[in-house]
Amino acid sequence: MTEPSATVEQPHEIHPHVDHGMSIGKATVITIVSVILVYASTYEVIKGTLSTGMTRLLAVVSLLSLVAMVYGLIELALAVIATSTERRRRAREVTERRKGARARKPTPL
Repeated sequence: MTEPSATVEQPHEIHPHVDHGMSIGKATVITIVSVILVYASTYEVIKGTLSTGMTRLLAVVSLLSLVAMVYGLIELALAVIATSTERRRRAREVTERRKGARARKPTPL
């Protein structure tokens, strides 16, 4: 029989890899390309020197690019949040592993 006062080392938690979505670089590229397309197609539609069919096509491209731009901005914000969260998690793991004088001190009550 084991002693109840004996300390048993707990196994380290294994955190599975969690997909945090799109990277900051990909989201930035989508946003920048979409902004360029929105600007260029809107400019050509407003200028009005093209045929009716081409103007309508550019209007559709402008609207779709606007949707892609908003999607890119949302993904960019989420990527920045995920990156900062991951950095905090790693810093916390390093702090919790420290031993001796560098160990994390319990908060006083």
